[in-house]
Amino acid sequence: MLTTAFTRVAAVAAVVALTANASSVGAQTPSGTTGAAESVATTGALPDKPAWADKAPETTAATPEAAPNAPAASGTETKPADAVANAQTPATPGDAPAAESKSETPSDTTAAPSTTAAPSTTAAPSPTQPPAATAQPATPPPADAAAAAPAAGATTTPAPSTTAAPSPDAAPADATAQPAATPAPPPADPIVAAVRTWLGNATNVSKANKDDAAAAVAFYGARSDKPLWVDGAGFTANAKSAMEEVRKADDWGLSAAAFDLPTLAGTPSTEALAAAEGKLSLELLKYVRFARGGRVDPSSISRILDVTPPIKDPNVVLSELVAASAADAYLRDQHPKHAQFQLLHKALLQARGPTTTTAEIDPALTVTLPATREMLKLGVEHPNIALLRKRLKVPAENGVNETLFDEKLELALKAYQGKKGFETNGWLTGQTRKELNGETEGHRAPDPDRDMQLIVLNMERWRWLPENLGRVYVWNNIPEFVTRTIKGDEVLFKERIIVGLPQWATPVFSETMKSIVFNPSWGMPDGIKTRELAPRLRSAGNGDFFSQLFGGGGGGGAAIRAHGLKVYQGGREIDPDSVNWGAADIRNYSFIQPAGPKNPLGQVKFLFPNRHDVYMHDTIERSLFAQSSRGLSHGCIRVQDPMKFARIILAEANDLDARGAELAVAGGGEVRLKNPIPVHNTYITAVADANGRVSTFGDIYGHDSRLSAALMGRPIRFDPGPAATDAVASSSQGAPATNSSNQKKKKVKSPDTLADVINFFGLN
Repeated sequence: MLTTAFTRVAAVAAVVALTANASSVGAQTPSGTTGAAESVATTGALPDKPAWADKAPETTAATPEAAPNAPAASGTETKPADAVANAQTPATPGDAPAAESKSETPSDTTAAPSTTAAPSTTAAPSPTQPPAATAQPATPPPADAAAAAPAAGATTTPAPSTTAAPSPDAAPADATAQPAATPAPPPADPIVAAVRTWLGNATNVSKANKDDAAAAVAFYGARSDKPLWVDGAGFTANAKSAMEEVRKADDWGLSAAAFDLPTLAGTPSTEALAAAEGKLSLELLKYVRFARGGRVDPSSISRILDVTPPIKDPNVVLSELVAASAADAYLRDQHPKHAQFQLLHKALLQARGPTTTTAEIDPALTVTLPATREMLKLGVEHPNIALLRKRLKVPAENGVNETLFDEKLELALKAYQGKKGFETNGWLTGQTRKELNGETEGHRAPDPDRDMQLIVLNMERWRWLPENLGRVYVWNNIPEFVTRTIKGDEVLFKERIIVGLPQWATPVFSETMKSIVFNPSWGMPDGIKTRELAPRLRSAGNGDFFSQLFGGGGGGGAAIRAHGLKVYQGGREIDPDSVNWGAADIRNYSFIQPAGPKNPLGQVKFLFPNRHDVYMHDTIERSLFAQSSRGLSHGCIRVQDPMKFARIILAEANDLDARGAELAVAGGGEVRLKNPIPVHNTYITAVADANGRVSTFGDIYGHDSRLSAALMGRPIRFDPGPAATDAVASSSQGAPATNSSNQKKKKVKSPDTLADVINFFGLN
């Protein structure tokens, strides 16, 4: 009896609480009275399960068995009335008692009531649970709302579990139980949707560049329009024109065999169309990548190929393909616009065209002159003189004495030497013989396969260069031993240069010339110090080693002063004899040669800062420009007429007229360029003219063979030089060598003393 009375009292308290809640929320009950659930923070129990899972019918009276109020979980938002009503439903057998919940809300925390009440629904009363006033929540409460425990000391009497009839407006039980989902892709054409699936298969994109594959996935994932390349019947006209252009890849120095174009037959299914669409997009991205120099990483060929091809972002390519009116024209437009690339392309088309009658070769250019132990000169009789006569087109008088070197042959040989800038001594020196044989090599019967291979290699190198070379720029072509300053289509300056030895190869890169230094001092680079100077210092010991290094004579200090070289440590000049060079770290010392007639940099140097510490400069060894093969330096580039070069650069960069340039030169010191000039060091071994004629140059560093192996799977026949055709029409031929045999000796002899290094190689 006592239990029954207590239960009835609790029920009345619950009704009062529910009525108060209804008033605070302001929800309208069907009868027109105002009622809503009190804040969970005030009424107590949270529901065992989401209120929208099993919607209880709305009732008009509170159950006598309603649970007493209990504190809500901290931070839990207020629940509408039906959440509270459902919270009174006893747990099913086996559930943990609600009293085990530990969450409580601090006494000073009050949850804000819901401000939106949805229309309530009416349901039949449960036989075991009296009806209670409810309000339908506008939005289902969060799925993580947990049942809170009744207040401490409260007693509840579990009632049998009941199943409420679902409300017609109630959301599914798991509707909001999921975390915030990633926005679904936009509705797609069925083929585009199938393309997404095709691209999602790793096997289908395994051979594609990873950036291209990622761009295709992103493009089709966001596409709500129709496919680019197919329709219900097969390939579109635009797709067919694009594929036809790809099949012409060999005409552009690429390989059509590198592209796996899709095919369609009969009436294709949606899946077949999707595969063709996705595959064609990947192959067109590949074509654009290859057209812009992405076939091979240049640094994998050689570490001195310090260039980054201007590969276009594949996301941009796809957007441009969508906007392009004709895909084939867009693909053609991706190849370089450089004049030399276009001329090589023209030459390649001619070489690939129909076979034409080969022009008759001059018989003189079929003659190769073998080396001899005896110097061929006036008065000498030797069988090879007959070959020399044929090569120079100087027949013997009356057809006799063909093997005798006479005055007529001497005059012809002197004329040839003068034309080439050699010493005109009339002797068949090694230098003259190599030049004659080089011209023969350039005019022998063509090898179409090798010729096309060489053109393709050099077209590839033009793909590596920046798209914009500059309004005015300097082009140093290493294998050609030539520099040019170009403004638009005009060549402002063309001159011979000296480049690096094979073991000190001049690197390939693009940088910007920022200043010119007149009457420069010369500082020995760290690489030269460690590779050239340090071994000599160690072998010299602690004696008068500088005297030994410079060839002996006088004390070490006297020798080094005579040569003009000064030694510094920590910015302070020191006596070189005061250091134990056998134990010293040579990198801690600076070796400086002031400006003057013995300075290997000559009168001027041109600075375009780069990580290779390479620049252009004058030289005191001017006779070396007469050699046909001029790979003689330690990496830097020597210019034959540097003062003319300086005047042109100052005119273009600083807007100086001839008088202003002369004043700048006379003023000396460093002159900053107001408009820096781009400098491009290239390794181009084939240059074409407007008539399609190709001049080739020696592969002095062996890059042709390595690049050919990387691109074509087979190395090209190695040609170390000298240049097959000396195409330089030098604006200043320079002084001829005074002694060809001495030049040859210097060219092949490794420097023995530091003086040799400074004087001959200039150390740069």
